[in-house]
Amino acid sequence: EQMKRENGKWARAFEKPKTTSASFEGEPPTTLLSPYVAFGCVSVRTFHQALKETYAKGPHAQPPTSLLGQLYFREMSYLLGRKHGAPFAEQPSVVCKDIDWDTDESAEKRFQAWERGKTGYPLIDAAMRQLREQGWLHHLARHAVSCFLTRGDFYCHWTRGRDVFDRDLLDADWAINNFNWLGLAGVAPWSPPFFRVYNPFNVGSSSLNVRDAEGKYVDRFVPELSKLPPRHKYAPWLAPKSDLSKAGVKLGETYPRPIVDHKAQSKANIERFKQAQRAAKEASTSKKRKGPPVPAKAKKSK
Repeated sequence: EQMKRENGKWARAFEKPKTTSASFEGEPPTTLLSPYVAFGCVSVRTFHQALKETYAKGPHAQPPTSLLGQLYFREMSYLLGRKHGAPFAEQPSVVCKDIDWDTDESAEKRFQAWERGKTGYPLIDAAMRQLREQGWLHHLARHAVSCFLTRGDFYCHWTRGRDVFDRDLLDADWAINNFNWLGLAGVAPWSPPFFRVYNPFNVGSSSLNVRDAEGKYVDRFVPELSKLPPRHKYAPWLAPKSDLSKAGVKLGETYPRPIVDHKAQSKANIERFKQAQRAAKEASTSKKRKGPPVPAKAKKSK
């Protein structure tokens, strides 16, 4: 059925980065087949064959952004999961840098705010509430909340977020989930540059493709902000007091203030991540120089 949308034109033209992350109603921007593939209701081979037949009927997008590219990413995650086994879900490992994530009481509070959709950043909060309610998120929304929890803003351990996704996503898949969280946390060989973090509120020009000028995504999942003017729905702390008052919004009471200042915190996190990488590299180099312990020479018997 998905291959027949617009007589196959939709599937052929599909490019994942061009779809919108703030999606929750109407015609879906993606196939929505991931839960069916994850549980084996639709085999990946059936998906691949239907796609090949659709592509044969006209010009089509190319990997890695095309639908075929999405299947390639799935196979890549499965191959890596198969090769590395249990270490694929651990830190440190051969595919995971040893980063000193925060694990103290303050980090636990930040994690809980993220999980409940109470960070003070409406895009992040709307996505986390959508996850809890619908069991699904667009892949760019997954990118936003993953980066935010880890290297971007909260500097919490990536496995905490991974476990939430594993619990709440309808399409939860061990290999894909670990692959994506390793990548978005910046700790894997396939990660984007760790210093490139998503802006959680500059939605107009963001690569997250929110494309929600009216703030409908916020209205749906963060209704306490629904009466704000659209220009302030993704950054209510920038709204004039008069607009907040008219909308019945009291920051810190009806809706939280941002737990961290994104600009300052992301800058600090990038520097901290850089230092952690450097320390890990120096430790590894030092270990290689020392080499394995030399066995003691056996004493000659008289």
